[in-house]
Amino acid sequence: MRQLLAAFARNTVFANILTLAALLTGVAASVNMVREMFPEMSIDMVTVSVVYPGADPEEVEEGICRKIEEAIDGLEGIKKYTTTSQENMGSAVIELVEGFDARKAKDDIKTRIDAISTFPVDAERPIVNEVTYRQEVLSLALSGPLEERTMKEWAEKVKDEIRNLPGVTQATVNGTRDYEISIEVSEERLREYGLTFDQVANAVRTSNLNQAGGTVRTKGEEIRLRTMGRKYWGNEFENIVLLAKPTGEVIRLGQIATVKDGFIEEPLMSRFNGEPAALVTVAKTSEEDAIDISNKVKAYVAKKQQALPPGLHISVLNDMSTMIQDRIDLLLSNGRFGLTIVFILLWLFLDLRLSFWAAMGIPISLSGGLAIMWLLGGTLNMISLFGLIMVLGIVVDDAIVVGEAIYVHRKKRQERPGRRRGWRDGSGNARRRSGDHDAGGVCAAHVRRGHHGQVHPDFAHSSDQCALDFIVRMPIHAALTLKPSARSKRPELAPAA
Repeated sequence: MRQLLAAFARNTVFANILTLAALLTGVAASVNMVREMFPEMSIDMVTVSVVYPGADPEEVEEGICRKIEEAIDGLEGIKKYTTTSQENMGSAVIELVEGFDARKAKDDIKTRIDAISTFPVDAERPIVNEVTYRQEVLSLALSGPLEERTMKEWAEKVKDEIRNLPGVTQATVNGTRDYEISIEVSEERLREYGLTFDQVANAVRTSNLNQAGGTVRTKGEEIRLRTMGRKYWGNEFENIVLLAKPTGEVIRLGQIATVKDGFIEEPLMSRFNGEPAALVTVAKTSEEDAIDISNKVKAYVAKKQQALPPGLHISVLNDMSTMIQDRIDLLLSNGRFGLTIVFILLWLFLDLRLSFWAAMGIPISLSGGLAIMWLLGGTLNMISLFGLIMVLGIVVDDAIVVGEAIYVHRKKRQERPGRRRGWRDGSGNARRRSGDHDAGGVCAAHVRRGHHGQVHPDFAHSSDQCALDFIVRMPIHAALTLKPSARSKRPELAPAA
């Protein structure tokens, strides 16, 4: 360290280049770094769900859950699993061993589940998903005196338009019930026409399919045949033919059943300001910027409000970007305040040039730290910003201590060897504080466990750790190299009387 500082003091050009590079790279990092609420994290969990319509929990346990347990038992990478049997569906939550490749585990689990051939005939295809953490940026509430279907249609339209905004890819509709077409068969009508319930169910099932019919090849072209039988509206189901009599009479589904084109029977209702509402949740991917998304969505809301029908309002809820912006503003205000304090104190009690270079250690340190975070793939989030704010006080203190030590040794008219002793004495406490910070980072690396500790790649042994190390150490380098090099040709102060 001593040889390095002495080399910097002799080479003023390199010291100035290092300062300029740190500042410029830090500015580029502050413009291009992703801003988000929390860093990307891995949950290390996989879920399996199988829908079994019309089955009670006992049937689901016997036909679904036990088969899932037998299939995944002993699979590599699984720490524990929990299955749940409920009406119409069975599910499994599989917790993985910490550090195990979640994608590989998901593929292995899916292979085992797809190989099960003894699921009930009426059970739907199993769905295997890796549990991921999706960061929500904000929510929009559409409220007004509208019918449920109309409200959902407007919410779907708003969702599609938000997804078309540049830089916004994640938007979902919440707080509304899913569409459902229900068919209520009359037992009296079945007896009247001599039909059974199974006949009706089979007719509905076979008439609601898209099926490939093969290929017709000619000399000039190839034609693919396909029957388009899937139905999406209630009136289409009403026209399904159940029975054609020899007399030419045709019995359709609408004659023996009531077809309702509505929503699932779920006690779900959303209200905002006392009015029926639907929510549109906007989220982000790891590459998208939360504040940028928030600004674009807010601009869209201001424009869209003018195009909505009378009585329908759109409001912004739970804007997480405001918390991120407040934390950034706090960092900047603390930095400006600290820079001002350092400059004024050293100017009043020492000298002007020394106070200027001591104060410059603060923006140089922050710029270099941001540059390291950016180059190592870090982001500006609540955790990294907390770390930056935390070490900002250390940076201000280091600048004052090191600057004062250099001034004292210059005032004693010591030459370069003595001046280096001043740099060494003034930087001793700063280096010890940097060592304390390293110890704290190591402790954080060892105590973080469980899902809440799977923060990637921030704070412990990561880009933020390296960046905070740089910020704590940089005022030492700024005081011991840049400031002396800038004053290397300046005559020493006169000795005190």
